Amino acid sequence: MIVISHDRRPDLDAVRALYAASPLRRPIGDPERIRRMFEHANVVISAWDGEKLVGLLRGWTDFAFDGYVCDLAIHPGFQKQGLGKRLLDAAAALGPDIHWILLASPIAKDYYGHLGWQPLTNAWDLPRPGGAMPDYEAFQAEFADLAARA
Repeated sequence: MIVISHDRRPDLDAVRALYAASPLRRPIGDPERIRRMFEHANVVISAWDGEKLVGLLRGWTDFAFDGYVCDLAIHPGFQKQGLGKRLLDAAAALGPDIHWILLASPIAKDYYGHLGWQPLTNAWDLPRPGGAMPDYEAFQAEFADLAARA
C-alpha cells in the first residue's frame, strides 16, 4: 500500500535516485544544490511503498493565494497507477484558495490536462544563465547507476 506523507522528508540519496529513475532532469550530480532545493521548499509531499520512496512533489506556497509545483517525480514502476494525481491532490488540499501552477517537463506535458489542469498562455520564462539541462537520453545515460538505486 502506498502511503502519502506531508511529514516524511526523504533523504538526499533517495531523492537523487528517484529523480534519476523518473527521469526528472534535476542537478542530481550536485547533491549540495539538491539539498538546498529541499531546504527552501515549504511543500514536500512524499509517497512511500514501505521504506522505498516512489513519488515526490516539491513546491512552494503562501498557503493563501499562490502555489507552485516544482517537481512531480514518480518511480517508473509506480507510474500509471494514479500516484501523480494523488500527490497533486494532496497539494491542492493544502488550501481551497491556492491557485497552483507548474512547468511541465517535455515528456509529461500532456499528462496534466486530463487531470483538469489548464495550459497557460500568459507565462514567461527567464532561462538559467548556466544553460539548458541535457536532453533526456543523455541524462538517463549519465545517471543510469543512480537510477538503478531507486
